[in-house]
Amino acid sequence: MSGGEAAAGRAREAERWSASSVLWIAVLATMAGFQTWRGAYVDGVLFFALSAVLVVDRLTGGRVQLLRRPPTAPRWVLFAIVGTLGALLVAAPRHGPVSFLVVSAVGVVVFVLAWGPTVAQPPRPARAIRRSVIVWSIIGVGLCLWEALAFILSVTAPQGSFGFPTVSVLLDPAVEHWASRAVLVAAWLLGGLALLDIGRPERA
Repeated sequence: MSGGEAAAGRAREAERWSASSVLWIAVLATMAGFQTWRGAYVDGVLFFALSAVLVVDRLTGGRVQLLRRPPTAPRWVLFAIVGTLGALLVAAPRHGPVSFLVVSAVGVVVFVLAWGPTVAQPPRPARAIRRSVIVWSIIGVGLCLWEALAFILSVTAPQGSFGFPTVSVLLDPAVEHWASRAVLVAAWLLGGLALLDIGRPERA
């Protein structure tokens, strides 16, 4: 192997195991361990499975593809689907079979779509990307630490569930009323739709 080929191989390996890829795997593995520790075994298995999928994806260099082209659809179709799912989640009992089936179906579809190729986007300034990474990292890490510490204190401190509520406990009153539940469901579905970015035509 020539020096150029060796350098190219090292570059490909570095790109495959980039800092962002390693961090995502580490975060999901940490979440899997935490969920298992607190007794949420289904959540733990789910996070462990996602961690394993990312490892396989990196080991194969991203060659495993569930879709060959970026998924696209007319916006009216997407909004009709989102509206139907939202209406079901708002009308159905929170912990009933309908809500379980809808959330499970959304999870499976999002998994397939998120693993597919993405629509090409115009380049953005490095400064803007760096600023976005910093802001969202602070928000994400802060919420994770809040949730983890609140849960630990809620089960270890006297009357901890009242003094150290988790995010889900704080949101319980809002999801009990249909109007506030509709707002939260709409934000969840539309936010996910925006992240998937499947409503835009593919650019040349």
